Order: sequence, then structure tokens, then C-alpha cells
Amino acid sequence: MAPTRLTSDRLDPLGSVAGVDALPSRRRAGEQGEAETMCGICGWFGPAQAAGPELTAAMTVPLQHRGPDDLGIEGGDGWSLGFRRLSILDLSPLGHQPMRSPDGSCWLAFNGEIYNYLELRRELERAGEAFQSGSDTEVLLRLLMRLGAGALPLLNGMFALAFVDTKRRSFLLARDRLGVKPLYYSDQDGHLRFASELKGLLACPDAPREIDRSAVAQYLALGYLPGETCIFEGYRKLPPGHVLAGSLDRPHAASPAPYWDLTLNDDPVRRPASPAELDELESLLFDAVRIRLRSDVPVGVFLSGGIDSGLVAAMAAKTGQAPLALTVGFAEENWDESALARTTAAHAGLEHRVIPQRAGGLSDIDRLAWLFDEPFGDPSALPSFTLCEAAASHATVFLSGDGGDEAFGGYRRYVESTRREGLIRAAGRFGPALGAASRLLPRASLARYQLSKLSLPDWGGAAVFDELPDDPVMEHYVHPDLRPLLQNASSPIWERWRMSRGAPLTARQQKLDYSLYLPDDVLVKVDRASMAHSIEVRSPLLDVRIVEWAARLPRACLLDHAQGKLPLRALAARFLPEVTGQSPKRGFGVPLGDWFREPAGRAMVRERLLDRGSEELGFWSLNGVERILDLHSSGRSRDFGLLLWRLLMLEAWCRHYAAAPTQPWRAQSPLQGAIA
Repeated sequence: MAPTRLTSDRLDPLGSVAGVDALPSRRRAGEQGEAETMCGICGWFGPAQAAGPELTAAMTVPLQHRGPDDLGIEGGDGWSLGFRRLSILDLSPLGHQPMRSPDGSCWLAFNGEIYNYLELRRELERAGEAFQSGSDTEVLLRLLMRLGAGALPLLNGMFALAFVDTKRRSFLLARDRLGVKPLYYSDQDGHLRFASELKGLLACPDAPREIDRSAVAQYLALGYLPGETCIFEGYRKLPPGHVLAGSLDRPHAASPAPYWDLTLNDDPVRRPASPAELDELESLLFDAVRIRLRSDVPVGVFLSGGIDSGLVAAMAAKTGQAPLALTVGFAEENWDESALARTTAAHAGLEHRVIPQRAGGLSDIDRLAWLFDEPFGDPSALPSFTLCEAAASHATVFLSGDGGDEAFGGYRRYVESTRREGLIRAAGRFGPALGAASRLLPRASLARYQLSKLSLPDWGGAAVFDELPDDPVMEHYVHPDLRPLLQNASSPIWERWRMSRGAPLTARQQKLDYSLYLPDDVLVKVDRASMAHSIEVRSPLLDVRIVEWAARLPRACLLDHAQGKLPLRALAARFLPEVTGQSPKRGFGVPLGDWFREPAGRAMVRERLLDRGSEELGFWSLNGVERILDLHSSGRSRDFGLLLWRLLMLEAWCRHYAAAPTQPWRAQSPLQGAIA
């Protein structure tokens, strides 16, 4: 009997919540475990005579922290793939990458995890496929061989992958829908090079290091680099939900194309989620947690005091497994959520441990700057780094609550814009007058900051950001040579904002966060902090089924004038203690304001930012920074802790990356002492 032809419409791409108990969370007796796929990938496509395995080998060296246990390099006419492996599951050679097809014509290097790989494997077996391993990598390889880019919508997981078909002389690079896993690439001398982290590309001996000064301005405005922007000219990031496919003979002709987009329900109807809808959400979340608990190594949960991670922990306990719950504790009471987390863990019946945040934490700036490849100004990277550092000694895989705010309208700005929509509309009509009035006030004043928000040209823009990207104080501390670039620094944000004009305000905010803030800030932070310590973080609330379920609800079902995440709060009433469901959102913050008023913090700013040598970088004004530091230290002005942190992270990044290396990239990094 001829094998069944497999097509994308035959497969259930994401798994069904019906009969969620049909598959055990751990592998069945006699069944091979999934091969780990958390790692770093790299390689190149193009003329073979201009490159070789030596180039790929050089690219793998700075990716060692992503996969310290194994190294794989394969190549052929016009292509080469590199792989760094972190051994978590199925340690046999069958999980080695790059993985080849049985006939040797196709190759795959893959970073991530395909959570529905067992379901996909069974469909493939019905279609006549016979597997040699128990890995999700082999399932993915067989799907790509059959369907090419058509396989991508079938995947429920996090991934960045490179696939080569030597018979068709073609390649394919792809990234998961939401951008959980990173992928950088560059086009140089007819070669298309790629790597999981920018430092992999920079390891090439001929890699250019010309800083894009407009990218520096964007970083100072936003605290991260948005979209495809990269800090060095000539490099790009593959956007989430995109594929880059082309010919091995003409790789430079390839351009990114989307394979997925999220459509949000713009219906203005206001109603609570029905009991049936909440039941469906509960089943979805339970199944998303269940398939992310598939593991042959200890699994833990990152638990804050909020409902997102609390629900993930409760669902994990409901599966019958009892993962360890870890929480970062702060000495500053206003930032500490360990008591709430302890209550949640006890309610769910989980063992709970609090990891104290090291006092101050500013000493980690150099390690963070090396880790993130590009300037990264989100201070929550610090507790994320600390948590992962300590977590590595307790388990290798952890579940997190990331994604709940984007999907269910949980950010404070969503609620504030809903509450103040009338004021925002009025402010939009009087925007020019408010802008003129703001310019009469001192640049560093809180009043000018607030009026500047209200004067934005689009009536909805005033509530988009917790921090104003077009902050007037920037002209006070940014170097004069960089100031002309500030005018367009936040253009990626405003271009996307204008494109969604006419939709409800909360829908516009969510769309913006899905396209920029989530992939370029939140998920970058999680990926780098976890991979620095060779652990894997899985986020059930980023399950595409949950994301699309929430997108189908009217926006007004998600939040009201008082609070967001209404469906999750209703679900929390079923599974979490009352105090957790009612606690205000705090986020994963850091008390920067206090730190920079203390002697040690002020001394660090003066040593690093007010040194005459730092002025040669041309990124900030010494007089402006000194003025900002004095105002902040006085306690009588705005809090400039976040701005000072961004500048320190930029300065530390410059120490590692701004100057071209005089010798080949060294394996030693500032992280190695920390994770030994």
C-alpha cells in the first residue's frame, strides 16, 4: 500500500485540547525521549570558494554558552551549518545536529522546542514516515522535507532554524511566530551569514563593526533596538513569524516573508468572558503547561506574586507533577513579591524557594552588556539574570508567566488609556497648543514630560508608553552630534501606531507590543538571561492557541476601567488564593531610583559616564549627564534612574563591542566566572 501523502491540511498543527489527558507528560515506557534542541546555531550560504568550515567554526566559539556540551559543523557546496548543543534530554548521538535526512540530501540546525512534536510525529508515521530517533528535531526535519515553509504553521513551539535542501539547491531560515528565539543575519560579499546571537556573526574575521548611530539614538529613546534594526550597520534580525528562503547560488536575493500574522477582534462590545469560554481557556492553559512539562530532567516554575505565573504554577501542580517554584526576593519592600509567591506556592502544593537579589546589583552591568550583544536598557534584565543564575543549580527547564500581559491587556498603560480615553481625545485636538506650552518649561521638569505626552499628534499616542520615547530631556544629555538623529529615533513605533489608526485603542496598543516590545525587549531578556546559564525557559501563555484565543475576544472583554486580564483573573478565582488574584501588578522591576541616589550608584555614574575618555564616543554630553545625576540625587525632580541605567549599559556595551578586535574572538567571556 502506498504511503499517504502528507499535506498541511491533514495535520492538526497545534494539537487539540480534547482529551488532554490522553498523552502522559513524561515519555511512555519504551519510547525514546525528545532530543534537546536548546542551543546556538550559525552558518552561511553562498559561494563555496569564498568560505569554508573554518568560518563556521569561528562563529560557534562565542555561542558556547548556549550549548557547552557538543559541537557540530557540516557543510557542502555553497552552505555550512554550525550547532552548539546543550544536553537536556535523549543524550544519544541520534540527537546530534546538524541533522541529516536518511538520503543525505537535507540538513537541519534547530534552536528551540517543538512542543507538539509527538502529535506531529504520529501523523507523519500514518503517512509512511519511519523515524530513527525520538527527537523533535527529526520530526521537524521530515516536515520541512515534505512541506518546506508550509510546515511552519503546523508548529507549536519556539524556534529558530536553518534548513538546507542540497537537491533543490535551496535554503530556509525561519523564526517562531512571536520571536521567542533569536536569529541574526547579514549579507556580505555574496554570502548570507546567520547566527543565534550577533556575537556569532561578529566572530567572523572580516566582520564589519561600523556602529549605526541612528540605532544608538533609537536605543536611547526606547531602551532596546526595535524590529530589524541592529546596532552595527549591515546586520539585521529576522522578524518573528517570518521565513527567509532562497537559492544557495543567490542567497543575497532572498528577503523575509511573513508566514503568520495575528488578527485582533475590534468589536467594541463589552461583556465578560462566558463560563464556556473560561472553561475553554482553562483547558488550553492546562494543555499548554502539560506539553511544556515533557522532560527527562527536573522542571521548575518561575513564580512571582502575580496571576500569570501563579496560574502556570497551579496548572503544573494540577498535572500531578510538582515542579519547584523559584522567586526573586528584594530587600526593598516595595519591589518584593516573595510573600505573595509563597502564598501561591503553598496553595498549589509546590515547594518554594526565594532567591535573594544581590544587594545593589550594579556590579553585573558588564556581564549583562556582554551577554546582550547590543545595548539593552531594560533593568528587569538584572533580576532575570540573577534568577536564572541561581535557578541553574535547581533544574534545567523552567516554566514562566511571560506573554499574559500582551495577550490579555495586562499592562498599566492599557487600563489607563481605557480610563482616560476622553481626556486623550481632547488632548489630541489641542496637541499643538499643549506642545507649545510644554516647550516653555524646563526640559528636565516633570510637568514638561507630562505635557509632552499629551501633545503627541495622534490622540491615542499619549497613553501608549509608560516611558515617553520622545522624552524632551534627551536633548539635555545626548551628545550634540547625535541630537539630529533623535527626530526619527522613535519612528518604528509611530509608523506602526499610525498604521493601526481607526482600531480601538487597546487593540492598537496590543498590536504594537506584539510587533516590538514583546519580541525585542521581553523575549530578548528571557532568552539571553536563561541561555547565559544554560537553562531553558518555556512560556505556556505564549502558546499560539492561547494567543489566538485571546485575540478572538473583543478587546473590551479583556479589560475595563479598573483592571486588565479579566479572563485570567476569572480563572485565578478558580485556582489561586484570593490575595493573589487581587494584588496590583508590579512587574519585574528594579529600584533604580534608590540605587542612583546611594553613594555607590552615584560613584559608578561619575566614573563611567563623566570620564573625559567616554566623551570621545560621541553618545552623551558630560555636562548634561552631570546635570541629570545632580537633579536625580536631589530627590526634588523627576526620577532619572532609568535614563542613567540606559547610559551605563551603553557605556558597558561599548567596552566589549565598540572597538574592532585585534585578534580572533576569544572564548573567555565575562560570564564564565559567574556560571562556573
